[in-house]
Amino acid sequence: MKVALVSEYYYPLLGGITEHVHNLAGALSKRGHDVTVITHNLKPRKHHHYPHGPAAFSVVRFGKGIPIYSNGSIARITVGKRLGSDLGSFFEQEQFDVIHAHSPLTPILPVVALRKSNAPVTVGTFHTYFDRSRGYSWLQKKAARHMEMMDAKIVVSQACVEALSRYFNTDYNIIPNGVDPDYFSPDARGIPAFDDGKLNILFVGRFDPRNGLRTMIEAFKIVKSSFDNCRLIVVGDGPLRPYYRSLVSKKLAEDIHFAGLVNGGRPHYYSSADIFCSPCTKASFGVVLLEAMSSAKPIVASDINGYRMVMEDGKQGLLAGENEPAAFAEALLRLLKDPDLRLRMGSAGRDTVLAKYSWELVAAQVEALYLKLQNRGAECETAAAAGEMACALQ
Repeated sequence: MKVALVSEYYYPLLGGITEHVHNLAGALSKRGHDVTVITHNLKPRKHHHYPHGPAAFSVVRFGKGIPIYSNGSIARITVGKRLGSDLGSFFEQEQFDVIHAHSPLTPILPVVALRKSNAPVTVGTFHTYFDRSRGYSWLQKKAARHMEMMDAKIVVSQACVEALSRYFNTDYNIIPNGVDPDYFSPDARGIPAFDDGKLNILFVGRFDPRNGLRTMIEAFKIVKSSFDNCRLIVVGDGPLRPYYRSLVSKKLAEDIHFAGLVNGGRPHYYSSADIFCSPCTKASFGVVLLEAMSSAKPIVASDINGYRMVMEDGKQGLLAGENEPAAFAEALLRLLKDPDLRLRMGSAGRDTVLAKYSWELVAAQVEALYLKLQNRGAECETAAAAGEMACALQ
């Protein structure tokens, strides 16, 4: 099949949706499909590289990506005077079998792709959990029409279903995020600078309020007051960097390492970690949890819906109260003081990934849905040609 994956989020932007789109494109390509990622142009271009080496698929860029603040995060939208006509012309030229939009109701590129789609099969994947949406409340009828443009709606977790069901009465296919267990591996080489006898706590995430870096820093302060032999490694960046750095006292500065943006080197940071910690307050799933689990690292994470669907409290790690630094500190101290528990939880996480979340397994589910919709479409055309009532792709 010839497949287009449309997303506002792609390299050089880092994040869960970027990882999902890139890895799904690669996995579908390995399964013999002709895949194109469609996204926007975003500076700096020097960061337009991929963590696994050259991509086995095409990347085509339209318009210009600009930042906006939304849902506790810095989001991106694509603008361009000829965006619609250029995208429509590209679709006519390429004649895709499947157009698959990610975050399909998010302005602007995925919405335009839905409107311009000429493919026999159009699919959307929803990645985000939210409590309430003013946009869906105000534009519910228009959004519902865009929902009807999709032959199938994929969600990465039940948490997404809960959020969307407040506004739309439709069917959803739950297909989770995935991870590459060969790339995020316990055998990845660690970083020598962090191999000095101190226990390492790792945080990975954009510097968005919802990712909980403030809670992470406050929890680490508490941990250090009773367990000195540890450090915090922070992987990520964003406009709020000066604010988060201002939370770190001179006394703690030598044990909090800000690594900045890390793309292809993340497995080395996971390998250097003894514990992975994610105090995120809003997540539909948690790609970083999969990366940590695949790397066989125990986890301390927020007790939120999206995370409870990936890990079990007491099995792959420990869940702590949302926005509660003291609860995070207590969980971190429990793991810091118990190496056997860290080993058991890390091993359980790796087993979970291999059983459920490898990209090979996830891509097979997506491919099966494409084929089901493609076959159903052929059946409908046959029925219509025979003068029977046409069926709908639902």
